[in-house]
Amino acid sequence: MYILGLTTMGDSAATLIKDGQIVASAEEERFSRTKHHIGIPWLATQYCLDQAGIGIGDVDHISHYWQPWILGHKIRQALKSLLISREMFQARIDRGLDQISDSYLGMFRIPGMITRKFGPGNFKFRYLEHHLCHAASAYLVSPFDSAAILTLDGSGEETTTLFAHGTGGNIRPLKRMKLPNSLGQFYSAVTNFLGFDMFTGDEWKVMGLAAYGKPQFYDFFAEKVLIRKKDHNFTLNIRVMDHHLAKRYQFSQEAIATLGPPRKPGEPLDERHQNIAASAQRVLEDVVLYLLGGLHEMTGEENLCLAGGTAFNSVMNGRIVDESPFRRFFIQPAAGDAGCSLGAAYLTYNSILKQPRNFQMEHAYWGPSFSNEECAEALQQANLRFETLPDDQLLPRVAKMIADGNVIGWFQGRMEFGPRALGGRSFLADPRRNDMREILNKQIKLREWFRPLAPSMLEERAEDIFGVPRHDPFMVTVSVVAEAMRSVIPSVVHVDGTARPQTVSRKTNPRYWGLINEFDKLTGVPALMNTSFNIQEPIVCRPQDAINTFRKSGFYALVLENQLVIRQQ
Repeated sequence: MYILGLTTMGDSAATLIKDGQIVASAEEERFSRTKHHIGIPWLATQYCLDQAGIGIGDVDHISHYWQPWILGHKIRQALKSLLISREMFQARIDRGLDQISDSYLGMFRIPGMITRKFGPGNFKFRYLEHHLCHAASAYLVSPFDSAAILTLDGSGEETTTLFAHGTGGNIRPLKRMKLPNSLGQFYSAVTNFLGFDMFTGDEWKVMGLAAYGKPQFYDFFAEKVLIRKKDHNFTLNIRVMDHHLAKRYQFSQEAIATLGPPRKPGEPLDERHQNIAASAQRVLEDVVLYLLGGLHEMTGEENLCLAGGTAFNSVMNGRIVDESPFRRFFIQPAAGDAGCSLGAAYLTYNSILKQPRNFQMEHAYWGPSFSNEECAEALQQANLRFETLPDDQLLPRVAKMIADGNVIGWFQGRMEFGPRALGGRSFLADPRRNDMREILNKQIKLREWFRPLAPSMLEERAEDIFGVPRHDPFMVTVSVVAEAMRSVIPSVVHVDGTARPQTVSRKTNPRYWGLINEFDKLTGVPALMNTSFNIQEPIVCRPQDAINTFRKSGFYALVLENQLVIRQQ
């Protein structure tokens, strides 16, 4: 039985499963080269079908992550906003009209568009609830037979936060928070107040900047904006900070009076901006921990599954692991909307069709791979000189290049699903060098100085670095680095003494594990600095993408499977 899951309204993606096992998962942006691609994921869908060696006629079910007819709550919220201000109402109406005309009505045409594109099929098409797809993306592929589930994002059809309980193949909703009360919209509004752009996913920047500041404005955010309520609930005061007005960089006089003028895009970042970021980050963390206390009381579970775009906040996740009442965790690595393609497929297979669960997501390598022959052909067409080396020669040589201070573009195996580079499509460098973060951020990645970089480490040596056991194959939590190790790997330790690790398993990525192991033999450090292989673009997917990035940047060497290209000086 083949089931195809789809997401379409930003971060569009496709996932294909066969009899409960993932065949392929990929975001459309990796193929189209348009970040946060909006629309039907035609190229990702074709990749999934090709990976399985089937046509659309072989697909039994197609499930979509949204129910476009659920509009009543959003309409009521738009009308209520008119009582606050005409500008707030207009911002909602403009956004709503765009969504209805471009997205919601278009969803009803998807089944017919698929058959026109790929040929006739006998599939059953379903529209599924957004937050249930998030919940399924985490719980149904987790190692747990039962678990508490928390999903949190900007919004689905009307829900922004969902408490649920997973048992067997079933997911039972327990509690919903609805618009305008949204953790994701709160954080996005702060993102734009700080002069970044929520539409390009700049929430990452707020999280990174927060480590440099102090929570000077905590009381304002906690008492006036994102307010905890009884019964483990919260409210977002849109009179003070509204997501839709923030999209237009418009903010209330109360917010400006307390926080100071909003930063304009491109203006220098100062201590006040750092303190705003630190305050918003701390309030978000505290509210989520408060919610989790209630979820734990409702379920009695020790296992927790997390998904939704806000679950990308790895600093928050670190506190959840350390401070929440739960003991075991699974956080979906594609926690945002792209992961809903996976969730829609598994919600259909396990919960709707009542098929037994038979899959655990131990890694995120579900995208395309390319043979040595394909990589060599791409290099020949690009007129680049290269060597082809077996792993027993290539891995020690590349490890030595990294230990000598060079940045390497590393391309091997299947591409990662989700936004994290996990050793399939990565820039790699030496974590021991104090200047390496600046080199990568400023000279290679062309991005802000304060952006943290992450360590990929041998799974079995993680305790050496953190002082306690850590297991995070997906790079979704932040942990405190042991004090003695901070001066050993300074370029991957953030200003607050933390790091966002990827623990690399010899089982799930033996080649990447082998490279880190070779670096450990040379240096005594079982970790590499790792960041995504891209420069102001989606992470590279094909050999041609990697070659294009190599040509427009200055990093030292490119590895395409067993092909090694060294930049000619």
